[in-house]
Amino acid sequence: MGRRLALLIATYDYQDAGLRQLTSPAHDAEAFAAVLRDPDIAGFEVTTLINQPHHLVGEAVGDFYRDRRSDDLTLLYFTGHGLKDDGGRLYLAMANTRRDSLLFTALSAEQIDQAMEGCASRQKVLVLDCCYSGAFPAGRISKGDTAVHALERFQGRGRTVLTASDATQYSFEGNQPQGHAAQSVFTRHLVAGLRDGSADLDGDGDVTLDELYGYVHDRVVDEMPQQRPKRLDSVEGRIVIARNINWTLPAHLCNAVASPIATDRLTALDGLAHLHRIGNDVVRARALDEIRRLAEDDSKVVSAAAATRLRSVLPTSPEPRGTPPEPPAPQAPARPPAVLIPDPHPGAAAPPRRSSRLRPRTRRAKALTAAATALALAAAVVGALLTFRETGDESHCPRAVPSPDVLRGAGQGLVFSPDKKTFATFTETSDVDSVRLWDLRTHKTVATVRRQTLPNNGEVFSPDGRFLVTQDQYDPDRTDPVTVRLRNTSTGRTTAIRTDHKGVVNVAVSPDGQSLATAAASRSDEESPHPVRLWDVESGKRTATLTGHTDGIRFMAFDRDGETLATGSRDEIVRLWNVRTRKTLTTLTDAYGGTFSPDGKILAVGGGDKAVRLWNVNTRKVVATFANTSYGWFSPDGRTFAGAGRDRTVRLWDVDTGKSIVVTRAGSLVGFSLSGKALAIVGKDEKVRLWDAATRKPVTTITSVSSIGSRPAFSPDGRIFAAASKDGTVRLWDVADCS
Repeated sequence: MGRRLALLIATYDYQDAGLRQLTSPAHDAEAFAAVLRDPDIAGFEVTTLINQPHHLVGEAVGDFYRDRRSDDLTLLYFTGHGLKDDGGRLYLAMANTRRDSLLFTALSAEQIDQAMEGCASRQKVLVLDCCYSGAFPAGRISKGDTAVHALERFQGRGRTVLTASDATQYSFEGNQPQGHAAQSVFTRHLVAGLRDGSADLDGDGDVTLDELYGYVHDRVVDEMPQQRPKRLDSVEGRIVIARNINWTLPAHLCNAVASPIATDRLTALDGLAHLHRIGNDVVRARALDEIRRLAEDDSKVVSAAAATRLRSVLPTSPEPRGTPPEPPAPQAPARPPAVLIPDPHPGAAAPPRRSSRLRPRTRRAKALTAAATALALAAAVVGALLTFRETGDESHCPRAVPSPDVLRGAGQGLVFSPDKKTFATFTETSDVDSVRLWDLRTHKTVATVRRQTLPNNGEVFSPDGRFLVTQDQYDPDRTDPVTVRLRNTSTGRTTAIRTDHKGVVNVAVSPDGQSLATAAASRSDEESPHPVRLWDVESGKRTATLTGHTDGIRFMAFDRDGETLATGSRDEIVRLWNVRTRKTLTTLTDAYGGTFSPDGKILAVGGGDKAVRLWNVNTRKVVATFANTSYGWFSPDGRTFAGAGRDRTVRLWDVDTGKSIVVTRAGSLVGFSLSGKALAIVGKDEKVRLWDAATRKPVTTITSVSSIGSRPAFSPDGRIFAAASKDGTVRLWDVADCS
């Protein structure tokens, strides 16, 4: 393996009184040298020259490029004044440089060019943090003037040249002309990107020169719009400058592999396989470890898909030569972020994991979770806020709920239709998936749809209940696009829409049932934006493609009027689209998911800071922030938000004032019945209890969540409480007196 060699030249103290004394170069060189020397980061052999005369610097440059091997990596860095002669030729000013004798007292670009040309190294990096005389725009110290094209002087094969600015711009250092100054804008970001690993833009554990340039360029331009770094590149292959010492498994993958939703864990495999393919030793080891853990998952589909991934990646995983770096110490995966997953009907969002014993076994758990709660639990308290306590008056709700109706072999999850007439169950076997439609009154099967599964985000029924929405069953080896099917629950007529998406799909149906939105939920290696597609339900034809997201889509929802579509992506951005014009109305950053208020004027968005923010859709401003809240639902009148956090505290929030009432500190929220009279909460003992609003205390225990396969739910009218067991048994309780 070749050597990694760096020569850093900094000049700030000049004998020529006409050359302004600079303050940044010494600090620039010191900081850059420290990060390059660090064996954990870059591991360069670094030589630094400070305020040296031109003949000593020239000699050092000649020695630096002499007798190099082809696999050596060389990096030459200069910070200080750049000057030009009357012919426009570039010189780098040294301590003894005289402006009236540049040819004999400065280091010319031609000399550096000749030294680089004679060097056998195939990877030569030149970094120039300088401009060319001394002006003072906007009160900042400049290192240059505007007429020398530095890049043109250093063209040649095997070279990459980075400059702080182009030929028509100034580059800047600190704001103060003397004393201890900050690093120059360019070098400061150069060092920061290497030191903390933030320049590792693709998350593969290595910082390449391309990534470093992109990182520095964007930050310099953001800070100093008038300065634009430039690059000249004539190198085959990539140049790895440093390792990302702070690399960790990306948050979205940590959340996915730790999610109680089998579909989330399933979609994590794409990202893990991608990391294993592109990552360095540390990254590949961690990705492989996570894939192995998923191969032992309690979901058959997840474990089977992970096993397939293992077979595909292990043969192409050569053993690293020598002793590989120690991988990061195994850590328990982080819990899912504060994510709101909207449903077909306003007001509901699916909660995150409550405990390890709640881990669903089916990959449709996310769908079942979101939709089952949403369709019936989208209500909250009507009128004044309800205050729940664990003590209170005698309950008006029966202490004992009648024995449930039992449907054996019905499915592992249940979703109620908003039309109050039907419900759907999902069944997973080793090789065949099926969705069954049931009559809610007779408990008889209406239809069975085989080799179909539920959409990823729980949009199981259209808002009016006319359509049952399914997609092709998941197959990790599938290469053709997924087809989404809309089955009319009355006539059985089915519209098939070939979505052009692969893997698992998120869908949203407009309130009028005329439009369908689809998007791929999985991560993708493609560089193109991840599109959201709009379809005409009647004809099955595509009407529009919305682009802007850069990763898999996590949630989708139409507002009440169907004029606005909200989409949330794994790129941690929520976008609001005008459905008619196909334009983006606004983007919300550090956001994972959301749900509309009943009137469609407010979007509740969960973010990585464990808080839910309410955005006014029209003004695009935050109107309230609910701290320590990860998910929740709006009340039917939109005045109350029922939310819960990872600390197992259930709260009711007043949307107008932002004030909260603590309901209980010992549970997680299942949801409200339609009237708001009953609230279902899972306690520390994993028992599902109904709380009565009138008595403000728990009044009855329905079932233990450890015995069910997916999140329990109220029917849309609140009269039935349902839970599907892991063995395929569905139980329906009559809770009319409590709801």
